[in-house]
Amino acid sequence: LIGNHWPARSGGQYMSEPYRIIAAETLSYFHERIHSIYGKDVAVLAMGDFNDEPFDRSLTEYALAERSVTKVLNARSPKFYNAMWGILGAGDATHYYDNAPNVLDQILISKGLLSGASGIKANLDSVKIIKHPDMISGGKYPAPIRFGRKNKMNVKGYSDHFPICIKIEIGDE
Repeated sequence: LIGNHWPARSGGQYMSEPYRIIAAETLSYFHERIHSIYGKDVAVLAMGDFNDEPFDRSLTEYALAERSVTKVLNARSPKFYNAMWGILGAGDATHYYDNAPNVLDQILISKGLLSGASGIKANLDSVKIIKHPDMISGGKYPAPIRFGRKNKMNVKGYSDHFPICIKIEIGDE
């Protein structure tokens, strides 16, 4: 499991993009190293706040995250399947900025975790954004209630992103 919190879009999406590209290259490097040490069927799950959408360059070109399970299963070098493409297509969001929905949180799954050859398998139908009613702010858009920062705290808040989850199944279960 590789937890991620990539650099924010502060200063603008494109001005800050090089920092997320560096984070993506680093993730891709460690994915390759894990494969070289533990073999091609190793289960690798990378997830967290990537601060980029599934279609952004950092994920597609540098982290090597695909929207096609088939491409990942047939790849010669380690690639990830980005399980958040389905969420994106459903019009849901993990983050809202200026009332615009974004899917900035990702679940990336390796070949061994997709195929189950590792002994565990990702259940792609279980991917979801968790939105408990007490986490959602009122208003037109279902943004999360923010916890805030030092100068503006909301002790009833949570985060500026909704949590995401996926079920992992062991063996043939």
